[in-house]
Amino acid sequence: MTDLSELLEHLDLETYLDREGIEYRPTRGSRGMQLNVKTCPTCGNSKWKVYLNQASGLGNCFAGDHPPGENFSKWNFIKAHLGNPPARQVVEHIKQFALEAGWRPARTQSVAVENKPSTWELPPSYALPVHGKNAAYLENRGINGELAKYFHMRLCVRGFFRIKPGPNEDWLFQDYSNRIILPVYDLDGTLVTFQGRDILGTQEPKYLFPPALPGSGTFLYNGLNVIDTKRIVAGEGVFDVAAIKIAFDQDPALRDVVPIGTFGKHLSDAPENSQMTRLMELRKRGVEEITFMWDGEVEATDAAIEAGDLCRQLGFRVRIGMLPPLKDPNEVAPQVTRDAFYQARPLTGASTGFAIRMLRRRMNESVKVA
Repeated sequence: MTDLSELLEHLDLETYLDREGIEYRPTRGSRGMQLNVKTCPTCGNSKWKVYLNQASGLGNCFAGDHPPGENFSKWNFIKAHLGNPPARQVVEHIKQFALEAGWRPARTQSVAVENKPSTWELPPSYALPVHGKNAAYLENRGINGELAKYFHMRLCVRGFFRIKPGPNEDWLFQDYSNRIILPVYDLDGTLVTFQGRDILGTQEPKYLFPPALPGSGTFLYNGLNVIDTKRIVAGEGVFDVAAIKIAFDQDPALRDVVPIGTFGKHLSDAPENSQMTRLMELRKRGVEEITFMWDGEVEATDAAIEAGDLCRQLGFRVRIGMLPPLKDPNEVAPQVTRDAFYQARPLTGASTGFAIRMLRRRMNESVKVA
């Protein structure tokens, strides 16, 4: 690939910033994901005033030290970063980067969030990774520090959640010591609730749910990260979503597919506040296809078909992924999850016979496993 415009079109700006050691953070903008760069390569201001579109690289520095209309593109940002050398040197630099990096789609980054609503706070906990170290429980499940950060996971070593439901009600307390805190955000990045997973293997219940907060089943786990994509895949729980992301990140052709979680084998449906209303919002944002990848039992397949029919009414293309019998995405190898996605069957208005055959096949496979 020798044409400069083509090189720039396929240049993954995040990978470039990482390679050059340029400090940045992903944020949500009115036109999709943006990269907020700490130091402007033109004026030198280091107060996080530079914003670049994640995909196109177009952006501005809002430090106030630039002439009106002076904007960034991938080309002039890189040129300024290099100290404005002759154009031929910039071209050679970009070519060398392309050779080193190879072609890859833009990576899906987690958007910035606010972890402290005005009425309640998460239990005392540490954002993972802590000084580069991740929780052993997560590492043992294949979730590294980068992925823990993507999902905004936290570690509570010792601490309580407390909340006062009303002015005339008593404080409620719940111990979250030795648990991974799994925050749940709404589509706009607002923290709405959370879960706490035991990491010792001795605490019951394994999952704690905070009192007096909304139930998780109203929301879509990781829905806030559905940005600039046309494809999503629905798992059930938090660790299913993490397993799907691990599997898909290993395949460049699937890195645009964002996994979401439904917190169970159904979709809540209410006129104003439900998972279906949130899916309607994602449809408005440009999502066109949803693949259900709930576990491989008969009931889950039946429920996925039912939920898929609801999503078809919203205008989605719907596919049903078939995992091995009685297996979740976090119980199979990444390749098995990818195969299930690639081999997923479309659910259409004329697919009633297909659905019946799928359920019969699942029933037969479950009997064999038993």
